[in-house]
Amino acid sequence: MSDSKGFLHWLFFKKWHPVPSVGSTIALFSIIGVIFVALGIVITVINNNIQEVTIYKYDQKCSPVEYNKKCSFMYKLDNMKAPIYFYYELENFYQNHRRYVKSKSSTQLSGEEISLSDAEKYCDPIIYNKDLEVWQQDVYVTEQNILIPTERKPDDIASPCGLVAKSFFNDTYTLSLEEKNIVLNQTGISWPNDKGKKYKRAPNSESTQWIDPENEHFIVWMRTAGLPTFRKLWGRIEQDLEEGEYKFEFENNYNPQMFAGAKNIVLSTSGPFGGKNLFLSIAFIVVGVIQLLIALAFLIKKIRAGNSFGQKNE
Repeated sequence: MSDSKGFLHWLFFKKWHPVPSVGSTIALFSIIGVIFVALGIVITVINNNIQEVTIYKYDQKCSPVEYNKKCSFMYKLDNMKAPIYFYYELENFYQNHRRYVKSKSSTQLSGEEISLSDAEKYCDPIIYNKDLEVWQQDVYVTEQNILIPTERKPDDIASPCGLVAKSFFNDTYTLSLEEKNIVLNQTGISWPNDKGKKYKRAPNSESTQWIDPENEHFIVWMRTAGLPTFRKLWGRIEQDLEEGEYKFEFENNYNPQMFAGAKNIVLSTSGPFGGKNLFLSIAFIVVGVIQLLIALAFLIKKIRAGNSFGQKNE
């Protein structure tokens, strides 16, 4: 009986309660503050070494602006070191809207057939082929982004169905310098765990689906963005770019006027923390400065109050 009481006493009462002193608190806040400020400065220096070029509203460079047409323009670029990431950027497009995000079938995207009731439940309001965009209704987009004309029944279940799939971004790009094409590598742009796992083509994909779910541009699009202005990776340039007038040629398919937005092209190099990210550097510096100010406030209070500051009153 006494042993059990001793065990219960140890279990419930023998605990270590750390009581930080004023000095250790000041030291802790100071160390954390210095680390955060240092990291913020390091990230700022890295950001300054990252090259980024944004071509705003590139579709407006066509005169007149026409959609479903090819267009080209010249743009001067400075020297850029490989790898260079080629993004498209959309403004005022709310991919984070709840109804939009929910409008897709994960089962269908993984290569399985779904019933009409499931399509109505998960993909509303884009359920049938006739609900898709006109260009999507009679075409099959291959993994290599090649469009093959295909006959489809308007009242068959769209595959893939849903708002996210229907709004798929379908501009295409080429880049050249003095008639020499710059290779835009469009493979490996999606997350490794997505292609062939989360997104799989159906066994009879070409006859039942309007796009191959293993198309990496499609996979990148389906990973919805959290902010109304976002960029998505379209390809990589794996050679250094020399200074010169480059020709950007694109298929002007995607109309941003339907969401009162704009579309841009972004070319960017990268660093250890990815692309240029001013928010990350500012956040580290701000948090670090706050920590140092707290440490300073404790130090001033300790100097003014003397040894009585932080002592427990008996």
